[in-house]
Amino acid sequence: MTTRPKSDAPERVPGDMALACYVYGVVHADARLPEDLTGIAGGKVSLVRHGDLGAAVSEISPVQALGTRDDLLAHEAVVEALANETTTLPLRFGAVVTTADALAEEMLGPHADWFLDVLDDLSGAREFAVSGVYVEDVVLREVLHEDPEAARLRERIRELPEDAAYYDRIRLGELIVKALDDKRQTDTDELITALEPYATAVAPRAPAGEDAAADAAFLVTDRKLPEFEQAVDRLGERWSGRVRLRMVGPLAPYDFVPPPPGEEA
Repeated sequence: MTTRPKSDAPERVPGDMALACYVYGVVHADARLPEDLTGIAGGKVSLVRHGDLGAAVSEISPVQALGTRDDLLAHEAVVEALANETTTLPLRFGAVVTTADALAEEMLGPHADWFLDVLDDLSGAREFAVSGVYVEDVVLREVLHEDPEAARLRERIRELPEDAAYYDRIRLGELIVKALDDKRQTDTDELITALEPYATAVAPRAPAGEDAAADAAFLVTDRKLPEFEQAVDRLGERWSGRVRLRMVGPLAPYDFVPPPPGEEA
């Protein structure tokens, strides 16, 4: 005789048996959800438990099309509410399973050790994103001061008619892009060097625009948070007038969730 894993499935009425489970994140089984938490389409968020794990879910129609702005905002709101309440392994938008039992048997059960290891790594810490944006005029002056060829081209372009300077403009643009890429790498390294001592983990991020100076996510414990914030302030003062620095958080720790087993590539 086979015993099915026990799970605390959301309550259903007979007409709802075809509903699917939308999954927001994985937590420890003893986690408490914020009261009256609602998710996509206003569905009540509940906890499906299996062993030492729980998954925050709400019920949706299996034919419901997902991807509207409201859906995305509802997903993020639930994940952030969970992260503010307890250690949370957030799932990306769009995770749907057929039933609560399938969630327990096909996801929580087979990968329990992996989920528990990740939750342990995230325990007691929250994600903060720190990014910088260049002050355009200032960084352009830096490039022209540091690159004689770029400076000569800039002066030549000023003296020539627009049509005659076409290829010079292309070359100058190439030089500026290359110089900004080099500066961005240097400034990202400086950002990480300044803040890493106060974080348990760091995840550099791809630049989010041509004027991006540096971008990284940091996993920070509550105990280290005051020192981390002070270090951000010091770096902001050092970069004042050149880079506008911004810190956002606490956030759900998306940047520190490793690939699931079998998806490391």
